[in-house]
Amino acid sequence: MALDSFKRVLEVDSILDITKIRKIGGKEKRVFNDYEKWPCYYHLDILAHTDSWKTDENIQMLAKSFKQLMRTDRPEKQVGGDSWVGYVLGTTGCIKEGYRLGLEENGVHYTYLDRLEWLCRCGLAPYLEALQREIKILQSFVDNDGICMAPIAESQLKGFGTYSGQQLEIDWKNPTRRFCDITFRALLALHYSQEA
Repeated sequence: MALDSFKRVLEVDSILDITKIRKIGGKEKRVFNDYEKWPCYYHLDILAHTDSWKTDENIQMLAKSFKQLMRTDRPEKQVGGDSWVGYVLGTTGCIKEGYRLGLEENGVHYTYLDRLEWLCRCGLAPYLEALQREIKILQSFVDNDGICMAPIAESQLKGFGTYSGQQLEIDWKNPTRRFCDITFRALLALHYSQEA
């Protein structure tokens, strides 16, 4: 099902083809058509942490799907969708077109380490130029002692909860603890980028 959700991206032009607008309480909500498939972060998480689906054909299909999802030339199609179960039920992490691996803010590039790691775990590094560029950026922040000093989007790493955060150190009051967490996640991504 996780793999089929990404395959669905290649079968339509965009999420607009498989969703409709519902008016609820005077507000418009975009909801998926009945029995529709579309990838979310849980699907990516499942694929990143399993191997039984990995064939050359499936990996290449997933790479093509991400090329479509990473398009930035159609901002009007960079929307998500909700589920309709008699009422609107928000999907968890619906992957939208315009998917990015990093963020530019105030002249600083911030890497989304979780996205990078999961795509590398899926074996997509050889197939996605955007992923290769992000890996090179991350590598440039690893110093001679093997410590990664990359600026990261703290909201995606700091803390540890059901839906976000991958912090392993108890707190980041000491900067060394922060860089230990960043280094661990960065080295995971770099390791998996070489496995393909």
